[in-house]
Order: sequence, then structure tokens, then C-alpha cells
Amino acid sequence: MTRADTPPTRDRLAPPLLLGVLIVFALLSAATLQLLKLQAAGVDFAGLWAGGKAAITDPGRIYDFRYVSQLQGWPLGPDRLRPYVYPPSALLLFTPFALAPWSVSYALWTALTGGFFWWAGVRAGAPKWFVLVPWVAFAAFCGQATFLLGGLVMSALALDEERPIVAGVLFGLAAAVKPQLLMLLPLALMAQGRWRTILATGATGLALCALSAALWGLAPWFEWLGALPRFEHLVSHARLLVANSITPYAALVYWRESGAWALLLAPAAAAWVWFTFRRSADMAERIIALFGGAFLISPYAMNYELALFAPATAIYLARTRDRAWPGYVAAAIGQAVVLHPAFLSLAMTLSPPFLRRLPGLLRRAAGHEASLIPNP
Repeated sequence: MTRADTPPTRDRLAPPLLLGVLIVFALLSAATLQLLKLQAAGVDFAGLWAGGKAAITDPGRIYDFRYVSQLQGWPLGPDRLRPYVYPPSALLLFTPFALAPWSVSYALWTALTGGFFWWAGVRAGAPKWFVLVPWVAFAAFCGQATFLLGGLVMSALALDEERPIVAGVLFGLAAAVKPQLLMLLPLALMAQGRWRTILATGATGLALCALSAALWGLAPWFEWLGALPRFEHLVSHARLLVANSITPYAALVYWRESGAWALLLAPAAAAWVWFTFRRSADMAERIIALFGGAFLISPYAMNYELALFAPATAIYLARTRDRAWPGYVAAAIGQAVVLHPAFLSLAMTLSPPFLRRLPGLLRRAAGHEASLIPNP
């Protein structure tokens, strides 16, 4: 091989460096088991399971925080509040798992939703190893609904162009579980003119709401709305929960400021989603914008939600020929480190789309500066 044919140093070093990052990620993922010293696995799933259990045993007490905590019993005991705060429509998905004992349900939930999340991430263009991103292991340990929501949204994004009705049904299912996660979805779909997807999303959401009302009545919906401020009060007075929330709102509360200032980010978040879906077909950018925009204006979202970005993080890490690749690596490592407040980890997670454009912006800026220098 001649000197001219020799690959650039960056291209030769990138593969072993990427392998090193993945090894570090694998070790950090394995270290999640150290959390067993602090709490049992599946603590968060216990709340979902108990919400479904309450829907079976006493639908009038689904949003009774103490009753739902007593139903769980394990793992924290009846004196620790572990409420159910998802909307009644989410019970359509959670209640079937409450028919089995907790341990069996947790194993099934993690295996089924985790497999779905992996499939959807690969379908969206992520390398198969994206599950090594440490927050994926943490989400599995907690037993939250993150895998289900991520799988629904990413598969919908992948199918939106060729099968808009199916995409709309998937979006509608996700919105029925956690509507705040998709608060900017209408803007994203309107930016692309996806009217059939919008109609299918709305129809699915309405159908699920109507079905939940037919099964449990309208009262749980009013009780859910009343439970939300009680839950926010519960979280805002728990310093560790605030520290582990990834939103700017929570970061301001952590720093003893008013979280309401975070609402000033709403126009920027909306514009980010609009222009991303209007101008870019890059799946990683769309995943980061859709989820990230929602988190920028949400009151609270816990750190396990960072697993939603794992496919996008891996897509950027796989782009070893990009000039901004060292920045992607730094952002991925920064994301993987447990920071307080956790908003700092979110900021790292959201940075790759901007890092990708930074070299071009710097070149244009340099060209502009050069054009201002008069010819001798």
C-alpha cells in the first residue's frame, strides 16, 4: 500500500476506540447489578403491576397512593408510597400483567418489551449493539415502561412513510401510556404533512380512552387528573428524585430556583422538532428531537428515560468517519456517567445533532471572516 492509499489516522484509530467504548459500556451495564445493594430489581414495575391489580380488585382506588402501595407490599413495604400515575388508558396494557404473580410478570414484561425495543431500534437503523448503552440495563433493572414506549415510537417512525396508518396506531398506543412523551408529535407530523398518520394517531387514542371508560367508568380519568399534582408534590419534596430527573424544570428545582422558568424553552423545543422533521430524514436526529423536545418542557422525567435515546446514541457512535465523531464519543461517555442533576446527562445526550453541524458552521464562519479581509 502506498502512502497515498494509507487510511487517515482517524479512520485507523476509530474502530479500536469504538471497541474500547463498547467494552466500557458493557462493564457499566454489568455494574447495574450493584444497585441490588440499594434496592431490589423491578421496583418501578411493581407500581405498574399494582395499578393493574387495583383496576381488577377496586377500580375506585387506582389513584389512591397508599392503597396501591399496600397492594405491592414487596419490595419497599406499605409505608413507602409507590403510586400509579399513568392514565387509565395505560391500564389496558398493564392489567393483563397483573393477572400473574409479580415475579413472573416482571420477567415477562422485561423480556417482551426489551425484545420489542431492540427490534424497533434495529429497524430504525441502530446497530444491534445499541443495547450496551448503560441506560438500557438501568431501565431493565427498574422495570419501567421505557422499552415499550421506545419500541412503539421508533417502529412508528420507521414505518411512517410506507405504512402511515400502522404508524398512527403505534403512536396512539404510546400516547395512551405516556401522553407527555409525545406532546410535540403533532408538530413533527404536520411538518411532514403526515395527515393520515395524524388521523390514525388520534383515532387510536380516542378508541383506547373510550375502551378504558367503558371498562372502568369516567371517574378514574378525573381521579388521574387530581393525582398528577399530588405526585408532583411528592417528587418535588424528594431531593434524590429531583436530582435524578432529567428535565430542565427539575434541574432548576434542584438548584433552588423556580422550575417554571423552564417553560421559556417551549418555543425553542417546538421549533427544533418542526425544523428537524421538516428538513432532515436522519432517524437519529428525529429520535433525539422528538423525545428531547418533550423532556425540555416536561416537569419531571426520570433518568431511566435516557434509554430512549440509546439507538440514536449508537447510530452516531457508528459514524466513525464523521469529523465530529470524537464529539459523539465524548457525549456518549458523558451521557453514561451518573450526573446530578441528571439534566446534565440529558444535555450530553441531545448534543450530537448540533456537534454534527458544528464543523460546517465553523468552516462557513471561517470563510466569512476570510471574505472580510481586503485583497492587497
